[in-house]
Amino acid sequence: MEYLFIQRPDDREKIMELLGNFKKNSKQELVSSYNNSVTTGIVGVHAQAQMLVAMHNAFGATFGKSPIKIEDNIIISLTGKIELIGEEWQYCNNPKTV
Repeated sequence: MEYLFIQRPDDREKIMELLGNFKKNSKQELVSSYNNSVTTGIVGVHAQAQMLVAMHNAFGATFGKSPIKIEDNIIISLTGKIELIGEEWQYCNNPKTV
């Protein structure tokens, strides 16, 4: 699941708005939002890519790491379902249970 993110002039403003919303979420809400994105998959919509960039930054700010991979500031990919264990996320051993 990858998306080639071609940036547009208004992306930064929208991403910052989405990031502000994600930072209001609890850790569990952030994990759930990510897992919902994995279930949906990358559908190739620019707005989804903006949301994933914002979520990636929220994970970095909250956990110090992100399950969303961004290569060369342009290729976005999801790496699999995760779960919250204590205060940290980890990849699921059985992703069908999440």
